[in-house]
Amino acid sequence: MAAALRLIQQHGVDAVALRQVAEQVETGPASLYAYFAGRDELLEHVLDAAYAQVQLIDADDDADGWRAALAATIVNTITTLEQYPGLGSVALGTIPVLPGALRLAEHELALMEAGGVPAGRAALAVDLIAQFAASSALERTVRSSGNRGEGERAHVQTAYEHADPERFPRIRQHAALLTTPNEQARRDFAIRVLIDGIDGSPS
Repeated sequence: MAAALRLIQQHGVDAVALRQVAEQVETGPASLYAYFAGRDELLEHVLDAAYAQVQLIDADDDADGWRAALAATIVNTITTLEQYPGLGSVALGTIPVLPGALRLAEHELALMEAGGVPAGRAALAVDLIAQFAASSALERTVRSSGNRGEGERAHVQTAYEHADPERFPRIRQHAALLTTPNEQARRDFAIRVLIDGIDGSPS
């Protein structure tokens, strides 16, 4: 797992194959097939190893402490997945059943239970949180690989500012507002909206 995670950090998930991992641990691919049926199964275990690295945040004694703890745990999940470019795509394509993912889901469920979130809603929330974390990490990977940065932001704002005023008056009027928030602001807003929806009693 450690060798595969190092390869993903260096080259991205698309470049990782059983043969490369075998070379890293100085064995042959046949040895790895004794443990994994193929690349997809290997990547599921690698994803779980990443989930096991996520720092879980406990709630304080405040009545709303579970919200802050859940938000911080979600941020830590995204941050961990971002360390391994493309691993978010594996998360989006699998239903996790391994210990690392179960540890994370158990913690989220415990926080929501402490906050009085009904069990049915909490169960749905675990799935939604996993999707959000994976897609957020994947988006960061895609955007980083394109070397877009501030140049893209300026390009988008200019396009919005020059949009057809008859068809898109609000886009034109709010061009700066639509393009000013940075990635952290967008992420934090999304997490607040997500938790407000889970809670059912917006702050």
